[in-house]
Amino acid sequence: MSREKDFSALWRACCALLLALSLSACGGGGSGGGGNDRNSGADTAAAPDPGDRAVVCETSDAGPTSEQCGQLFVGITDLEGDFIRYQVELVSLRLQRFDGTVVEVLPAASTVDFVEYADRAELVTAATLEIGNYVRGEITLDFTDADVRVDVDGRAEPARVAFEDGIRVRRVTLALVLDNRRPLIIQPELPALLELDFNLLAANSVDTVLLPPRVTLFPVVTAENDPPLPKPFRLRGPLLSVDERQVSYRIAVRPFDEESGRQGGVNIEIRGETDWEIDGERLFGSSGLSALAALPPDTETLAFGVFDRARRTFIADLVYAGSSVPGDTLDTLKGHVLAREGPLLRIIGARLLRTDGSVDFFDRFDLLLAQNTFVSVPRFPLRQETVQGISVGQRIAALGHWDEERPQLDLGEGRVRLLPTVLDSFLNARVEDEMLVTALEFGGRDALLFDYTDTGTEEALDADPDNYQVDISDLIVEPLAVGTPLRFRGYVTPFGSAPPDFDAISIEDFSLGGAQFLVSFLGDGSDIPFLTLDATGLSVNLAQELLGFDHYIRRGAVIDDLLSLFTVPRLLPVEEGGLFAIADDGIVYMYSDFGDFATDLDRLLAAGALVKRVYAEGGYRTDASTMSANSLIVVADELGNLIVR
Repeated sequence: MSREKDFSALWRACCALLLALSLSACGGGGSGGGGNDRNSGADTAAAPDPGDRAVVCETSDAGPTSEQCGQLFVGITDLEGDFIRYQVELVSLRLQRFDGTVVEVLPAASTVDFVEYADRAELVTAATLEIGNYVRGEITLDFTDADVRVDVDGRAEPARVAFEDGIRVRRVTLALVLDNRRPLIIQPELPALLELDFNLLAANSVDTVLLPPRVTLFPVVTAENDPPLPKPFRLRGPLLSVDERQVSYRIAVRPFDEESGRQGGVNIEIRGETDWEIDGERLFGSSGLSALAALPPDTETLAFGVFDRARRTFIADLVYAGSSVPGDTLDTLKGHVLAREGPLLRIIGARLLRTDGSVDFFDRFDLLLAQNTFVSVPRFPLRQETVQGISVGQRIAALGHWDEERPQLDLGEGRVRLLPTVLDSFLNARVEDEMLVTALEFGGRDALLFDYTDTGTEEALDADPDNYQVDISDLIVEPLAVGTPLRFRGYVTPFGSAPPDFDAISIEDFSLGGAQFLVSFLGDGSDIPFLTLDATGLSVNLAQELLGFDHYIRRGAVIDDLLSLFTVPRLLPVEEGGLFAIADDGIVYMYSDFGDFATDLDRLLAAGALVKRVYAEGGYRTDASTMSANSLIVVADELGNLIVR
């Protein structure tokens, strides 16, 4: 039995109530509805007075061409969860202006693997919208052909995604009520940024005892206008033009690995340190921009960089173009090296992007290196590597030609890139510029799965996950207690040359961010979920008779049961830049002010609402009495329309 769960009716009722209240104060307007119709401009059927609406704001390569129109950048990201793969279809994103006008922001549906976006955001559109204040949104996800996989005894097992009642998830539509203290205002010549966070840990509960594994979905997506600390961005699309005087180029946005479509134009600036690879050739700084200018329009490009909030522009630190773009003329396989025997690599969690736009997943894949395979390290243009540089644990991208008959990726004319690798661990000891750690996971996969044979200069020096040696000579690291959970980003030492085993380019001890707090309650939820709740923070009630399956703090691969802690931390909102949300059966209310969040939450509990899940992300140290919350989400049940803005 299957069921489509669509919250559009609830959303329309909510919008009607909110709009009626706003009209009583403002004296005019109308309501907008749900659904998935696509429009390049306003949804005139939902507009207050279609006859008066002469402005047409169309998303195009050129961007806004009228003073009545502005541009909105929409990025999507994710916070890590218990998944190896979480691929669903992003169907629709609609925004509603204060006067009731509804606009479809996405011109086409896209297939997205949210696991790929735990440490970055994808620019999905540079939409042109009519100027004004946009107060609500509606997002639709389709799970019909979803590919969701979790780790079961070291293997990536497909999971069944269901609602709490056990009915399989098909399509979900969520209403997003934006924070009224930080309104989404579209203005001419001043692009806005809206970042959508698909929080996999808050929104999913995983049971690997069942076969197939069961994932219970608690639909939650948060939306933040102009985030104070936007994540690094991935920007993909065909080349439109190059402006060497302005040291920038322009693309038509074509997100993910789509083969067609143009979702608005965006300028990308470069710097003197920008690293380039164009048609297999490594370039640096302005020389890369000059080479890009010589390419024909519509050449495929892919950039990684940051969003400058002050100047409202994107700045690239790494750019690929032409055949260097994965999937353009070369098939591309990404994954971690599980084991190596001579030129043969065993890859775990392999994602194969084909030149026809299709994406295949192999939990194990054998990749044969050619002796002349070119090896590079993006963002390190002066670093020279050979195939010997590829070692166990390293994350790689291999570009070559897919041989359907074997099947195999032929690297005879291909190349391999060493990608930044995430190592989760805890500290055993520190000796000068080395940390001795227990390696727990590489890219979310158990470090004990990996075969470290021949990684050292001799057998006795092969990498040992229980005593893994990390070089931190390029970092400034304060003293840390033994047992501290640590997350390193960097590169595994070349094969056959350990120790040290890993060269770190960054370190995170979760004291400032990245720690995840999660508590679930039994049944329909608890009416006494908090011991304290006020404008300064909250304390969760951990009475065992109330608790569901989840009750822990997670720092990378280190998970502490809250019931085992001497002190359960009180959750304290960060002073600036926090995002707090209340989710109720299809509607998500966003807050930047924790006092407003606490007031509404307290009122809802007094009215009889039940809390199912409490999630927070922030900074935490072992046995601390508090945890700083950069974000906090409460999933509640049967609130009705009790929150009115």
